[in-house]
Amino acid sequence: MVFDTVSLTIPATAGHLAILRTTVGGFAARDQFTLDQVDDLRMAVEEAAVQLLRQSRGQRLNMDIETTDLGVEVRLLAQVDGDDPIIDEGSFSWTILRALADDIHVESKAQRATITLSKHRLTIPGGSAERDSR
Repeated sequence: MVFDTVSLTIPATAGHLAILRTTVGGFAARDQFTLDQVDDLRMAVEEAAVQLLRQSRGQRLNMDIETTDLGVEVRLLAQVDGDDPIIDEGSFSWTILRALADDIHVESKAQRATITLSKHRLTIPGGSAERDSR
């Protein structure tokens, strides 16, 4: 399998979130994710980006998307004020992210916050992902 990485930097404004959603959706669709998985990943990226924007003090929001053995990993990064938690694990936003992503990791240190989301490919019997592994 060929591992791809796409990096994108956008202005840290809500008006540019559609660019993140479109990019991650295209990347996942190209990587043999189901339509439901693509939508889940788009929504998870938007929710994570909104949480970063709420805390952001910088001008930019960065996103790296990478193919992994299991699927896709998305890292969203922004400059923030302080090292306070970006997302409260008891919040509705956390619940949404846990429902949409297979794995989530949030880190904030040195005034830089990173939210990492992973989504695993579904293996469909007889599907192209299964045929490719033979």
